[in-house]
Amino acid sequence: MLSSAAMEIVDWLGELGSRWGLPTDACRVHGLLFLMARPVSQDAIEAELDMTSSQVGDALTWLAEERLAASDADGWTTQADPWLLVMQALESRRARELAPARAVLATWRCPGPTEDPIVARQARLLHDLVDDLAAIDAGARRLSPDAMRRMVSIGGRAARFVDKAFGKRSGS
Repeated sequence: MLSSAAMEIVDWLGELGSRWGLPTDACRVHGLLFLMARPVSQDAIEAELDMTSSQVGDALTWLAEERLAASDADGWTTQADPWLLVMQALESRRARELAPARAVLATWRCPGPTEDPIVARQARLLHDLVDDLAAIDAGARRLSPDAMRRMVSIGGRAARFVDKAFGKRSGS
């Protein structure tokens, strides 16, 4: 049985996942499996998360299809690394958002002659931002998930070091 503090983590992961376009129930189940770090039966997942058999079944099916959870005779498990779910969320967002954004903003490379110059400038700024994000995405996709995780970890440690050395910025 998870503590109330651990359940807050599970619920937070469900909310976070939904904001990133992932199924809430699947993220909650993944969070439970991650925290438990041992095989868990579907019945135990249902009881622990107060979810129906159908909800847990759908969540486990999604996690299995995405290769984020697997089952054996002992129950369901996930790798002990939440980075895989983060990478899945990023890929999902990229696939869903980047191409449509680029398509909408493509016309702003050469706006029409009657377009308000201020609107054209602002739209070009947005176009350039999306192009920059696409270039960063393309570069990041060349890295393995492990290399990306290491880079994020190094960046996080560097930021914490700067906070300790120079103090946190006001307003953060």
